[in-house]
Amino acid sequence: MADEEDGGAGEADGGSNGGGKKKLIIIIVAVVLLLVIGIVVFLLMSGEEEEQLPEEEQQVTGIAEPLAEPIFLPLESFVVNLKDGRRFLKTTVQLMLSEPGASAYLSIRLVEVKDIVLAELQELSVEDVKQSDAREALKQRLISAISQIFPSKPEWEDPEPIRKVLFEEFVIQ
Repeated sequence: MADEEDGGAGEADGGSNGGGKKKLIIIIVAVVLLLVIGIVVFLLMSGEEEEQLPEEEQQVTGIAEPLAEPIFLPLESFVVNLKDGRRFLKTTVQLMLSEPGASAYLSIRLVEVKDIVLAELQELSVEDVKQSDAREALKQRLISAISQIFPSKPEWEDPEPIRKVLFEEFVIQ
């Protein structure tokens, strides 16, 4: 009977040691998990900075002088069938302008501007949409096509007031 009591006491001691080991393992796993999460967050944050730097460089090289007060003209969302007929593109477009007069001029002719954008988007194929350099070419085509609307002798100073075409959304399905 004394042997049974010792065995019972030994199990109670072993159980508390096992509980202590479990607590230690849980604490170690939690610390390691926090370290991993911290590293992932740090890498994501530093990765965003690297991605933003080339965009800033492109803006500086694409524009002679950064605009102090750019004017944005939203053109809403467009949904078009791509040339293959099985897929469609949904995009939201804005124009970045340098002149308030040009913005007012295009606002009055917004329906015509949207028609030009729609016509250009409908000419795209799936391959055109997937390639980033093709998107840049599309932006340039949109700038030149919309610029055709402007009068030959505008009231504003900048002869090319459309500085950029910006895609807020660009989804292929």
